[in-house]
Amino acid sequence: MAPATPSPSDTSRPVAPRIAPTSDPELFARRVSAALFTWDTGAGLVPLDYTSAILDVGDPSGHEQAGLAADMASYMPTRDAWVKLREYATTQSIEIDTVVVPDAWADAAAQAKPGQLPPGAIAYTVDGIRHRDGVWNDTAETLSVPVAFTLFMACPLDGDPCYLLRLSQLDNPLR
Repeated sequence: MAPATPSPSDTSRPVAPRIAPTSDPELFARRVSAALFTWDTGAGLVPLDYTSAILDVGDPSGHEQAGLAADMASYMPTRDAWVKLREYATTQSIEIDTVVVPDAWADAAAQAKPGQLPPGAIAYTVDGIRHRDGVWNDTAETLSVPVAFTLFMACPLDGDPCYLLRLSQLDNPLR
């Protein structure tokens, strides 16, 4: 009898959840926030897998992609930190408290040079609680920390899906 051959689904690599497209800016901000803060070190993925899912909904022109990738680097553990976190079966999620257009956005948009912002550009500031769970010395541990950040995005006026431009520094949001 010949040995069993694994089916393609048995050998496929896991993928990070994708962000479903939407033209609703607040819903988009919530979806991106969840994708940015939800990960599992034991899922067979690495930080790049999670950031790739976010870059997939980034600026389609490519102008902001490098900046967005740099922004995300401060939100995700480094590869070395990921390896250490995996030892503790660490997972992370976010509990979103508020998603609002910051008061300062109107001034920022008014100060932009013509053509500097794409049509439908908007910012949303997210306040929430980052939860990290893991196991330390056979004991389940949880760490919950407040976080705040701003997503700069565009939701085209023609109804095309929203896309992400940039992120503020973590805990340094536009207010």
